[in-house]
Amino acid sequence: MNTEAITINGTETTLAAAGFMTWTASDINLRLRPNMTWRATRGDLAGHGDTAQTATDNLLAAENKAAKVVRLAARSTQGQTFAREMRAHLHIGARTRRFNSKKWTEDGHRDVMQAIADANNHPGSTTAEREAIFQTAFSALCSWEKHILNGRADAGLVAHINQMTPHQFVGLIGDMVDAGISNVGEGEQFFAAMARNLYAQAA
Repeated sequence: MNTEAITINGTETTLAAAGFMTWTASDINLRLRPNMTWRATRGDLAGHGDTAQTATDNLLAAENKAAKVVRLAARSTQGQTFAREMRAHLHIGARTRRFNSKKWTEDGHRDVMQAIADANNHPGSTTAEREAIFQTAFSALCSWEKHILNGRADAGLVAHINQMTPHQFVGLIGDMVDAGISNVGEGEQFFAAMARNLYAQAA
């Protein structure tokens, strides 16, 4: 078994025995598990498969995916990062409707705001990384509750926001994060400017 080779990024590499049912290939660690499947690890990522090659291929795919996420985050604004993570957290797609026809009590807007509230008030509701991202939208949550939910903002704007899909709504909250909303007063100004733009476009 220690002479079996796998291919890593186009290069054939021989497996070297490292211990009982474990081998190394370059800097990848491989282990044959009791159920006769393989596990390949490097750093904190892992891949599994029926063969050492499949496990390695799955590990490399996981590494490529992780690298893509890092590259995307590096060129994303804080609000874009919030929107991406919230959509993934609540499984929101472009065609997701605000109200679930099968469960009439569900409200996609409230689900978003509840996730933000939980991240601030109930640590452990999601991963620590996502909690930190969601916490950046707490002032947007407070502003939405005061000015949109309670109808204090312009009625036309309130109706416009209430008609947004969850996907659009998350984008709006992301815009508020990028605008640096830190209190409900700034939120009021944000909504007032949004109302002016809305009417200007309609004129």
